[in-house]
Amino acid sequence: MAEVYRPVFYVDPTTGKRVKASLPGAVRKKSPTWWIRYYMPDGRRPKVKGYRDRKATEAYAAELERKAIRADAGLIDPTDEHADTPLGQHLSAYVAYLTAKGNTPKHFSVTQTRVQACLDGCKFVRISDVQTSAVLSFLADLRHPKEGDAPNETKKGKSIATANYYLTAIKGFTRWLWKDRRVVSDPLAGVAKLANAETDVRHARRELTSGEFAVLLESTRRSQRAFRYLSGLDRFALYLTAAGTGLRTAELAKLTPANFDLTATSAVVRLQSAYTKNRKEAELPLSAELVNVLRDYIAGKPSDAQIWSGTWSNAASAKMIRMDLAEARKKWLANSQNARIRSESEQTDFLAYRDSAGNVADFHSLRHLYISRIVRSGASPKVAQELARHCDVRLTLGRYAHVGLHDLTATVDALPDLMSSSEVLGALAATGTDGNGQNSLGPSLGLQPAKSRDFVRQSETIGTESPESETATKSEDSGVFPQDSEERPLPDSNRGWRICNPLPYRLAKGPTQ
Repeated sequence: MAEVYRPVFYVDPTTGKRVKASLPGAVRKKSPTWWIRYYMPDGRRPKVKGYRDRKATEAYAAELERKAIRADAGLIDPTDEHADTPLGQHLSAYVAYLTAKGNTPKHFSVTQTRVQACLDGCKFVRISDVQTSAVLSFLADLRHPKEGDAPNETKKGKSIATANYYLTAIKGFTRWLWKDRRVVSDPLAGVAKLANAETDVRHARRELTSGEFAVLLESTRRSQRAFRYLSGLDRFALYLTAAGTGLRTAELAKLTPANFDLTATSAVVRLQSAYTKNRKEAELPLSAELVNVLRDYIAGKPSDAQIWSGTWSNAASAKMIRMDLAEARKKWLANSQNARIRSESEQTDFLAYRDSAGNVADFHSLRHLYISRIVRSGASPKVAQELARHCDVRLTLGRYAHVGLHDLTATVDALPDLMSSSEVLGALAATGTDGNGQNSLGPSLGLQPAKSRDFVRQSETIGTESPESETATKSEDSGVFPQDSEERPLPDSNRGWRICNPLPYRLAKGPTQ
């Protein structure tokens, strides 16, 4: 049976510090906190600190004793042993799990940083502390602007897309806790991503036009400036390869001449799974234009050496292409014929790193150019997805495929004419509104014979009419009957007749009673 008690201690009345009971004048006191001493099945009697409330401590003592008995019987829940383990230790085990799966060091490093930031921001210590409301509050605070280091300086908060990355990291961590049987259920299983991420894009990319890219290539090829040991000719071949294959910077940086097969009928570039983003081997076809450039460029280079070595593939790739764009734009403006044309050209976004809409043309924009050209060529969505190496076609068509005004204009111009198509002319002739019929206002709206035998009945009826009725009535084409219905009796059944509009007959008979 568990025992609940309050420990006794002695203090010095002058200093208030704890002293031994043998000290003269020591005052005996009881601890305000209750403690628990319970029996284990193996005979041990561990002591555990309880609460200030006796009833709560007694309930805790009964639970401890019950767990000890269940553990001795082999009925302990595997999640119980992880309940008191700090989340920091669980996170270390999660990172080891990601490493064992073969993820890249960058992936599990970024994941660990985001999960740790979420745990610290929400002040989660153990698994039982994880709450959905606290995570959402942390994400909201992450997006809120903050004060900068300088006076009156305000820093922008994170975008919705970045906040979703943090949410994905912490959800992956809690899901692993559940899959590894460290928790009964995933505490963040029902949390969805933040909505309207497309309305808060901080780094939107644009597609370089064909004219811009041609000027950029020519300017870079003639450039005498080096960037991190890459000459102008190196950058020219690099930009052309990126726009002709859609490879990412990390993939381009690992390419060697052995990855290219330029001698086959269909030239290709082969990527190893260790260097691709999705960890799958890839084989991409090359255009004849790119093959001609690469054949001369990589000739004589060691087959196992990186073609474009150096540190350009890191964050410096954006700086590299920004400098080349600025240099190409400067040369393009210098070729203006006069001051007026130059002034007008300066107002355009041609070769601008950031256009008037805020979209940028960084190195990854060359991949956008590659995919946009594929989609614009009329390729099927499946082909475009395979060449882009995306797991979802919506990413290929929604984010990477750009549509310009000239694309929309060309599509509209290709539509058939609305006023001169054969279908429209045929429909006009059938309704009598093509200008060639006697009645240009439209078809007759009265009763019309629907079958050939009805023409006989109609001719017989017309033959019995008197001259007076002919002058008193309108022509048959008008669709109005004579006022005297007895001279022109209606059939006792409307079988074989097509009623177009009863209004003319009502006008002839007069108003109804």
